[in-house]
Amino acid sequence: MIRRDLTAGERAGLAGGEREARKHDVFLARPRGWRNQVWEADHVQAPVLVDVEGAARRPWVTWFVDCATNTIMGVAVTPGHPSRESVLAALRASVVREEPFGPQGGLPEKVRVDRGKDFLSRTVTAAFDALAVEVEDLPPYTPHLKGTVEGLNRAVESMFLAALPGYVRQPRPGRRRTRPKAEVLLDFEDFTTRYWTGWPGGTPPTTPGL
Repeated sequence: MIRRDLTAGERAGLAGGEREARKHDVFLARPRGWRNQVWEADHVQAPVLVDVEGAARRPWVTWFVDCATNTIMGVAVTPGHPSRESVLAALRASVVREEPFGPQGGLPEKVRVDRGKDFLSRTVTAAFDALAVEVEDLPPYTPHLKGTVEGLNRAVESMFLAALPGYVRQPRPGRRRTRPKAEVLLDFEDFTTRYWTGWPGGTPPTTPGL
């Protein structure tokens, strides 16, 4: 009777709560808009181990993406957890158009963030205010409201990071997901450089498949 009378989303909600139920919802797409109308920003921990002063760590990436053109505007890579400094570095790389940045760039009218304390810190807020950029602070647990940058995270992993040494989600033979002893990890500087020179054309592309 439960399977007959309740939808899959309702059953998921009863078993796992509202967050699980939302996975079965249908969301409408936003109008595309124009270049630099809206950017989305995010921190994501790369699923790749790199050599940071002799220790294997997963670096963090902070980036801004333009919602109209799906273009990666700017990137900052840090060996440890991101901070307001990494947000400001990624913002500068997004705005400046001179070499080695650009040719994308400029000032957005609005930036969407997901309640990250680094994006909402006083220093970063002051920088956005000085640039006359509106910040839209999204409700928690609503990744669909910043679907452009979420799609970027998935696309970059499958099309770029999965081919790098140290990729942590690589299928391994047997039950244990151990890294081969002979595998040589990229050092942090090389990993960071590949975010700009490892792409076709030498710079990060527009996000594919969006």
